[in-house]
Amino acid sequence: MVKVGVLTIPSIGMVMVFVCLFSLSDRNHLLKEAEILHKARFSYILPILGICNEPEFLGIVTEYMTNGSLNQLLHGKDVYPDIPWCLRFRILYEIALGVNYLHNMNPPLLHHDLKTQNILLDDEFHVKIADFGMSKWRVISMSQSRSETSLPEGGTIVYMPPEDYNPSQKTRASVKHDIYSYAIIMWEVMSRKQPFEEVINPLQIMYSVSQGQRLDLSEESLSMDIPHRMLIIRLIGSGWAQNPDERPSFLKCLIDLEPVLRSFDEIAILEAVILLKRSKVSGFCYSHELVK
Repeated sequence: MVKVGVLTIPSIGMVMVFVCLFSLSDRNHLLKEAEILHKARFSYILPILGICNEPEFLGIVTEYMTNGSLNQLLHGKDVYPDIPWCLRFRILYEIALGVNYLHNMNPPLLHHDLKTQNILLDDEFHVKIADFGMSKWRVISMSQSRSETSLPEGGTIVYMPPEDYNPSQKTRASVKHDIYSYAIIMWEVMSRKQPFEEVINPLQIMYSVSQGQRLDLSEESLSMDIPHRMLIIRLIGSGWAQNPDERPSFLKCLIDLEPVLRSFDEIAILEAVILLKRSKVSGFCYSHELVK
């Protein structure tokens, strides 16, 4: 059992996540995450600035992310009514860069909990991948396989590949888990819809996905004005393939996405960032007026 609190200090650009710990395993779990964050130093990984290790609590100090999470950006339509395509593609590209870096560490590091809530955005809306609580070092030995004792919470199931639904089935940790999650994120970024939003029972999602059903790829969800729409649909479809061996690597995704990102003018991306900043200020001012 743990109690979690967050101390945000925007003036000095830091956030401290402090946890009151009630067992040795809780402390070890959090120290493991701190160790992972320390080793995974890369432009698109949330940097750890330090830890506060006291008998009563353990704190992890990270950089302050002024623009919250990708989830807040995509679904905060009142604040951000428009997200230019060029910025959406840059976000997807940077996520792929970050996870590809993790997968190429020695040994490879698998995130295993990729979702839009764990993709943070800095003051220029660049990606910082966070929350490594579920991450795993990939090793050959089956004794180090993923074998959790319980299913994750319903929200995470949306991003979980079907081969991982059965917690009693021991499977070697695989890079193919993260690429499935990334496919769901791609769909979410392009549609600005919540995956499986209409489904209340997580078991219904698990049954449908295990039977091969996926999110809607029609123009009702993925509009016809998406640049390079067919490429995105192909990437999403291969990323969430039922057979893990048919899913591409993040390197392959980067190879496909790089020319698309290059097709956008740098000025257009800069203007997109300015647009979002203005939208955020306008939304804040509107909320302030309502409170008054």
